Order: sequence, then C-alpha cells, then structure tokens
Amino acid sequence: MLGLSATTRVFLKTGVTDGRLGADALKGLVTQVIREDPHGRQHLFCFCNRARNRLRLLWWDGSGFWVAGKGLPRGTYDFPQDAAAVSHLNMAQLEVLVKGVGFTPASAGYRR
Repeated sequence: MLGLSATTRVFLKTGVTDGRLGADALKGLVTQVIREDPHGRQHLFCFCNRARNRLRLLWWDGSGFWVAGKGLPRGTYDFPQDAAAVSHLNMAQLEVLVKGVGFTPASAGYRR
C-alpha cells in the first residue's frame, strides 16, 4: 500500500520547516528546495519543525500523496540544522532518526 522499501530514497529538507504546512506546500518545498520530483515513486521526503520535536514525511504512492507526522513527547530529533543543505538517508537510517535515537551526521552517513 505505501510502497516503501529498502530502495526508497529518503531526502531531508534540513533546517526548519513550518509544521503547519500541508501536502501542497510541502510539495512546493520538494520542488524548489530539494529540487526533486515529488511524484517519485521511490522517494520519501522528511521535514522537521523548529523545536526539532516533530517530523513530517511526504510521499507519493502512485495515486495520491501521504503526509505523516510524528512527535516526541520529550527530547528532540537529531535533525541537521543547515538550512541550505539537502541530506539523504537510507531507510534504516530514517528508522533510527524516527525512533529519536541520537547520532551525529558523520556517523550516520548523511550525504549532501
């Protein structure tokens, strides 16, 4: 149903993203900032709020867009804060990030 697999490419829009944005605004960020096609079948896009305690995920399943969110009740996500960069993760690294496990960008294999 969701079409996510180990080969899914994960793009992080680093820095701060307004957590109130809906699917259309997030698609605009994908096009303008990440410079990827939001309709990529094997693409997942990740965004984080200023407090770094909420993540938003956007992906296309072939018939429509999904937007998912997760918030931490305490603590913060170890999300890259360089607003001018775009980072890439694999699905295993995204799983670690979503669980709220801390790691540094260098040790996690972030690529710009």
